[in-house]
Amino acid sequence: MKKILIIFLFAITFAGCGPEIFIAPIVSGVIAWSEGEAHVYYNYNSKTIYRVTKSTLSEMGIEILKDETSENENYYIIAGKNDKFKITIHPYEKEISKLSIRVNFMGDKPYAELLYKKIEENIATINFRDGNPVRKFQ
Repeated sequence: MKKILIIFLFAITFAGCGPEIFIAPIVSGVIAWSEGEAHVYYNYNSKTIYRVTKSTLSEMGIEILKDETSENENYYIIAGKNDKFKITIHPYEKEISKLSIRVNFMGDKPYAELLYKKIEENIATINFRDGNPVRKFQ
């Protein structure tokens, strides 16, 4: 058994891959990846994350095709024509939400990370009209 393990590690090392090949797909920064879907927890309620996600999709020019809300503040959004975004927002605790994004069938990691980056940039943005704060999406 030891010989097989040594040969396996030796082959991986000289094939240009290291042991990080097993660790890297699991977590990348604060974005956790599981079967082609990205998950991030935010310290905001799910309604806030929902509004910011819709605003960000609109800002990026991604059309929202389906938008569903359940009674316990679970949200489901399908957006995009060429690249399909399947977005789910679940409340985890009172002020903690889980935002999950899958891009296309297999998952497009860079595109999902771009959307997360834009959401994080917009999360503290307040929209104003005539000097008063307004909600862009309700």
